[in-house]
Amino acid sequence: MRIAGVYLAAGAGRRMNGAKLTAELLPGVPLGAVALKALLAVGLDAAYIVVRPGDPLDWLPEPVRVGALRRKGAREAGRSEGEAAIPRTKAEVVVCADAGRGMAHSLRCGVGCAMSDGCDAAVVVLADQPFVTAGMMRGLVDCWRSDPRLDYVASGDGGAIMPPVLLAGATFQDVARLEGDRGAKRLLERPDWAGRVIPAEEPERLMDVDTPDLMERARRYSRGHCVRLNDI
Repeated sequence: MRIAGVYLAAGAGRRMNGAKLTAELLPGVPLGAVALKALLAVGLDAAYIVVRPGDPLDWLPEPVRVGALRRKGAREAGRSEGEAAIPRTKAEVVVCADAGRGMAHSLRCGVGCAMSDGCDAAVVVLADQPFVTAGMMRGLVDCWRSDPRLDYVASGDGGAIMPPVLLAGATFQDVARLEGDRGAKRLLERPDWAGRVIPAEEPERLMDVDTPDLMERARRYSRGHCVRLNDI
């Protein structure tokens, strides 16, 4: 089964003056790059980095940025990866023209790529969740592989359903009809969807850093953990 990653990095970051993804979690470590490192370490078949128009991508590690942009260009030109001499990264930058209309549109954009590429499921993670781990996302994948009849496998904190979340291909058409800023949450609450929730070991693992206060809290938490990007 072919599984993709969808990395949602198209938010405006208004509560952080628009510079959220480039804000340093630790010296030399941009917030937006940390969860991406974890996603790429899972070993999925593809990864779509969904960004808003005009994003300079200066928060992406250089090897990822070069490879992702070349893959994007090859797709647009109809060339194969070999013809485009793309470095060995499975990431692709996807510019969402409708990102300003809400998270649902960014999600639709990323899941649409997964659907077009024939993926059977997609692991969705937010770019401002720096403490999610590759192990957490592998757990979602393993759970779904053991029971592919599930519509989703989500992370959880105290009973609340949160990203990262794996969405099965059977849900993609419903995702394509989403509108507004709630993402897939309204779909995960549907009684006719079969899902499973895997609790996080620590609530901080699911922290969504979208305010200056939360950024300071994340920096304090990160000092007690190994957050490095030099192996991307």
